[in-house]
Amino acid sequence: MRVLPTQQGPEVARLAVKDLEIRFHEAFTCGDYDLMHSLWAEDAVFTNALGAFVGPTEITDFLAANPGWGQVSSLSSNYKAQSDIHGHSADFSFECIIVDVSGLDPLTTPLSTIPFGSQNPDVEIVQHLNATCTAVRSGNRWLFESFVGAPGPILP
Repeated sequence: MRVLPTQQGPEVARLAVKDLEIRFHEAFTCGDYDLMHSLWAEDAVFTNALGAFVGPTEITDFLAANPGWGQVSSLSSNYKAQSDIHGHSADFSFECIIVDVSGLDPLTTPLSTIPFGSQNPDVEIVQHLNATCTAVRSGNRWLFESFVGAPGPILP
């Protein structure tokens, strides 16, 4: 668990919220149940086309049941992420690109070198989501309070 400075200005808070997003992608990619569970406030709500899931356990159980859990790479485009800090809460959005990397050797293929789409038929974008979220500061940590995931277009 990462601990943040006690006093936070807007830029430190913005980086902490970005770190929350990064840890979300890390937990999904690695299939790390404990890490994913630690990212949610007790009354957090995760909503998508399949319904609403409430609380860290229900949300993490739902995500861990996803066929791609721990078997794909969850990526995000930094330039599309946005955040608005309001003291101890933040509204933010980001893009999730779920890539099937099962045909690649993770020890020898850095993800940053993988060309997507028609450039590399062995890498398939299996899901593309847009997330709109609210985070809250709890002590020295930021946690998801709400997460709404909506499907985006499958990119060529």
